[in-house]
Amino acid sequence: MTKPCRIILDVDTGIDDALAIVYALAHPDIALEAVTTVYGNINVDMATANTLGLLEAAGRSDIPVAAGAKRSLTRPYNKTASRIHGQNGFGGIELPKPRVAARDIWGPDLLIEMARANPGEITLVPVGPMTNVAQALMKAPEIATLFKRIVLMGGTIWHPGVPRIPSPVADANFFNDPEAARIVLQSGARIVMVGMDVTMKTLFTEPMMGRIEREGGLASRKCAEASRFYLAAYREQYPDITGCALHDPLAVAVALDPSLVTVEPMQVDIECAGELCRGQVIPDRRRTGTTVPNADVCIDVDVDRFVGGFVDTLCGFRP
Repeated sequence: MTKPCRIILDVDTGIDDALAIVYALAHPDIALEAVTTVYGNINVDMATANTLGLLEAAGRSDIPVAAGAKRSLTRPYNKTASRIHGQNGFGGIELPKPRVAARDIWGPDLLIEMARANPGEITLVPVGPMTNVAQALMKAPEIATLFKRIVLMGGTIWHPGVPRIPSPVADANFFNDPEAARIVLQSGARIVMVGMDVTMKTLFTEPMMGRIEREGGLASRKCAEASRFYLAAYREQYPDITGCALHDPLAVAVALDPSLVTVEPMQVDIECAGELCRGQVIPDRRRTGTTVPNADVCIDVDVDRFVGGFVDTLCGFRP
């Protein structure tokens, strides 16, 4: 019997984070061992409440949740994603009231504790700003090599960045805390970067949402309902788009099955000081013999296999 892929998710639970959580819960080959929360799409308190409510809807309140950073390493938090994820971070859809609270441990400390207790066994999947991971690495640098891999959602090499932020070629996660992203990328961890170059190809369409609403259990249906708000926001930003991007679920899928993507090993860094390009990934692809790759950067994805499997998995999740 194949061992399940053991993961910890680090989330700023808006809509695509919620889809990632439910996908991880629903997939028979994934063992979701813990969830840490961070600011980003919404503040950390709302992200924690959404996470607990979603786990309640899925019948998995046994999974530990720990709240983490409230702001980036260098700048205060300013909520800016309401137009994308709604005021409550979940498209205005109400989640069940959780019967359990978050654990009484800071999110980065839980990451340290679990990495030390399970060397080489757990894949960390951060899909929000990298602040929790950076805080953990600054406190305990050795955990960089104790995680099996860090499969992060962030960055872009060729695809245009997120609309309405100052940097034209940056995603929201890296832009929200470039210093943290730099710490993670320079940590020595085995890193897979799942960025907008691939996530923007994986579109979640209205017919797919409708199918999940008809066939899925409570948690899947709630996510599909919230995704209609997400899709409307995408259509405002990209008038010709047919769906909303499955950013965070793709990172979970790659943690389980790296064959879904084509990667290029790259030496990458993050611009932290630029007036026009703060948060941008800067790849050194010169192949001069002096570059040392520090991340496997996803450059293509098997869209049909991932998206089809994602929808089937959520449809079949009826706990």
